[in-house]
This record gives sequence, structure tokens and C-alpha cells, in this order.
Amino acid sequence: MANVVVLGGIIKCSHGGKAILTSGDSRLDVASKNVVLQGQEAGVSFAAGTPMCPVQTPSGVPSPCTATIAATSGVSTKITVGGLGALLDTAQGNATNAQDPSATWSIDDAGQDKLESDG
Repeated sequence: MANVVVLGGIIKCSHGGKAILTSGDSRLDVASKNVVLQGQEAGVSFAAGTPMCPVQTPSGVPSPCTATIAATSGVSTKITVGGLGALLDTAQGNATNAQDPSATWSIDDAGQDKLESDG
């Protein structure tokens, strides 16, 4: 079983940068926190995260992961709102980084531990 991700959950890039999820859907909440639905994780930047994505260009200029692409896995098929699945703490996908085309992201902390899904 996987925890459902909520507003304030933490996403991390494959380099260790972290960012807080700031979008959720008010139609479903867990402990007064909106659930993050499929697609709401897209576009997250690790440029100002804590810690910031540490990738640098060959000349030493910071080149952090600048955006996440929508999840390729870890989206609930059983908990949905408006036809979109809730993001689960098993979610992962690709990230955009000019210096590392194989960059990925995953969920570091779902932001809650009360609601789980088995798919």
C-alpha cells in the first residue's frame, strides 16, 4: 500500500534536490491538506529547493533540475477526482536538466500517513 500525496509533500530529483508540492485539488483532502492529482506535480523546479539540485555545468555554474514531467508511475487508479488519479508516494517520472538528460524525480515525503491506496 502506498500513501496518497498531499499539498506540502516533498518531491526530490535524482541528484538530491528537494522541493515542496504547492498544488493540490480542494475536492479531496486528507487531514485538511488537498490531495495532489496526476499532473499537478508537473513543472516543479528544484532551482530554489532545500537542498537545491547540485548539478553544475562543466564551468561550475549551477544547472539544477528546472522542471518535472508528469508521473510515469505511482498514480492511483482507485482514488480519483474528476477522472485524475491521486499521486502516490511511489510516483516517479522524468526531470528536465540540461546537464543530465537522464534526470528523474520521485516522492520523498507524501505529507501525510492517514490515507493509503493499493492501486
